[in-house]
Amino acid sequence: MAAVHPELDRRLSERHKLNLKIDLVLSNGAILPIETSNISSTGLQFRCDGWVADEIEPRGIHNHPLDQITVKVVGQLPIESNSKFYARCRIISARRLSQDDYLIGLGFISFEGDGGKALSKLIAHYEKRPVIKKQTIPS
Repeated sequence: MAAVHPELDRRLSERHKLNLKIDLVLSNGAILPIETSNISSTGLQFRCDGWVADEIEPRGIHNHPLDQITVKVVGQLPIESNSKFYARCRIISARRLSQDDYLIGLGFISFEGDGGKALSKLIAHYEKRPVIKKQTIPS
């Protein structure tokens, strides 16, 4: 597979692989436990099954516009052991991977309390770690 040209990559910031158990709070008050796949300074991604996807958008998460759906994420960041992380987010992407497997991308809108500072500390910690870059062989 060829590498994506940097100018074509839509990411605003580098993603860091992090499996973090957090709660997704929907506008109707429903709380869905999820696990992140990765996180960045601008958002996070998670995989979910069809039940969670239907709770987020009962009409079908891959068939309807999602950018107006806002949710709240609540969790504990591993770098900040004494405080919870609260962020308001909007859904920026949803991709069906298989019959019952979805990849959802959330973009951060705002943070409560010191959530933004805690996230910045976490990202700074990950940016200090060595990164192994994939090399591609030109075709």
